[in-house]
Amino acid sequence: MKRSPAWREGRVDLGRRRTLLGITACATSGLAASDALAQAAACMLTPNPGEGPFYFDPALVRSDVVDGSPGAPLDISLQITRAADCAVLANARVDVWQADGLGLYSGYPNQRGVGVPPESAIGKSYLRGTQFTDADGWVRFRTIFPSWYGGRTPHVHFKVLVGDREAVASQVFFPDDVSRDVFARFAPYRDHADRRTVFNGNDPLFDGVLSDVERSDDSGVVASAVIAIDA
Repeated sequence: MKRSPAWREGRVDLGRRRTLLGITACATSGLAASDALAQAAACMLTPNPGEGPFYFDPALVRSDVVDGSPGAPLDISLQITRAADCAVLANARVDVWQADGLGLYSGYPNQRGVGVPPESAIGKSYLRGTQFTDADGWVRFRTIFPSWYGGRTPHVHFKVLVGDREAVASQVFFPDDVSRDVFARFAPYRDHADRRTVFNGNDPLFDGVLSDVERSDDSGVVASAVIAIDA
C-alpha cells in the first residue's frame, strides 16, 4: 500500500494492520521486515448499505467542508482501492456528507439531531463536498467530528464514483473511546452528551469501515480509512 499524502501530519503507515468492521474493509497483512515471507495485500470489499436519507450534491469540489460549523476539527483521509488486487485508483470521485456538532445535516428540515431545533440546517450546504483521488488514490477532507444523533453513532457518509458509475455508498466510523473523548473535551458535544448518546455498540446501522485514528487531542482528530471497491 502507498503512504498517505505528505500534507498529513504524522503519516499513516498503511502497511500496519488496519482495524476492520465485521468482514468488510480493506486490510494489509504485515510481518516483521526480517520475515522471509513476502507481503501479500488482501482487500475485502467495503460494504454498500446505501447513501441514507440525507444526501444531496451541492456541486462543491472542496477539501475544506467546515463552512463555519462549530465542533472538534477532524482531518480525514480516504484511500480508494480496487478490491480485486488492492491497486490504488486515481481520479475517482469521492463525495462526503455528515451531521454537524448537534447531529444535524445541512439542507434538511424535521431532523431529530440531539434534540435541538433544525432551523439552522435549512438552506445550508455545510459539511458536504467532493474531491477526486490523487495518483495514490487519496482524498483528504478538513471537517469537524460528527455528533451522534437519534439512534446513530458518529459517522461520515461517503460515496465513490468511477466515471459515471456509483461504486459504493457507505460510512466511516470512529472508535468509541475517540468519540467519548471528543464529546467530553469539545463544545457543542459536551452540552448534549448526556442525552442518550449513541455509540457503535448500540447503533443498529453500524455497517461500513472503522477508521484508523492517528491522533485525538486538544487540537482535534486525525483519521484515515481504506475503501475497497469493485472496479
